[in-house]
Amino acid sequence: MSLFLFRLRVLISKLNDESLQSLLLSFKCSAEPASEDFLRNTAIAHEKNGISRTYLFLDRNDSGTYSVKGFFTLAIKCLAVEEHNTIPKEIFERMNVNHRIAQSYLLGQLAKADGAERGFGKDMIKRAFSIFSSGNEMFGCNVIRIDCKDKLLRYYESCGFALTGKNTDGTLNQMVAII
Repeated sequence: MSLFLFRLRVLISKLNDESLQSLLLSFKCSAEPASEDFLRNTAIAHEKNGISRTYLFLDRNDSGTYSVKGFFTLAIKCLAVEEHNTIPKEIFERMNVNHRIAQSYLLGQLAKADGAERGFGKDMIKRAFSIFSSGNEMFGCNVIRIDCKDKLLRYYESCGFALTGKNTDGTLNQMVAII
């Protein structure tokens, strides 16, 4: 197994539409079908319109063909911070909150393919943090945000995120980490 990280934008420029769609269709994630749908039907438009950047981990098998082993998307999105929040003090003090708004990077999608080895999700998060750190050097933002379902709270806490509260419609938990 050989694993490579590619930006979707690079693949768009190098592959014809049929090859790109075939590659994206190789991603199977039975735990989160919405991730499959995003990758196949939304990621390219978001990339072309500058809404987010998608990074794909490609696995090359023995025959030289590639499949998507996992992916994540990165974007910029403001975070509303309530006056009475649950953010740990040491994190809150580093967030640069102004008028209850904190500038933040968004780790918008994070998905690994069926059969990916244990720990691969945390490896993807480390790679995303590395990219965000480059952005921090250039632009100064040091907050990473993720929105997740209740069942993933402990997992993201183990990756260094702290709960800030629910999103406005109450369906997802908003969490932050500092780089």
